[in-house]
Amino acid sequence: MKMDKPILDKEISLEDFNDFYWLKKELVYFCRTIGISSTGGKIEISNRIRTYLSTGEIVKQVKKTHKIKSKFDWANEVLTKNTVITDSYKNGENVRNFL
Repeated sequence: MKMDKPILDKEISLEDFNDFYWLKKELVYFCRTIGISSTGGKIEISNRIRTYLSTGEIVKQVKKTHKIKSKFDWANEVLTKNTVITDSYKNGENVRNFL
């Protein structure tokens, strides 16, 4: 006997959630409705929802920052034809004035 797909809301059981296929847009909408981060891949989002449904806990996503701080001050250094373009190049006012 085929069971109809339940509504994805706060009342859904973890078992029902796991038993059905969910589109990513359904998962994202649910996350936004209850205040869970909706970023990332479908597996990550599903795992956050599983945690919420089993514990009631809203897991805060840790933001990964890989921003590299330049060792060269592109805004203030004197630029010449011999200046080597290095890490974290920024086309700021100083560079535009040089060009």
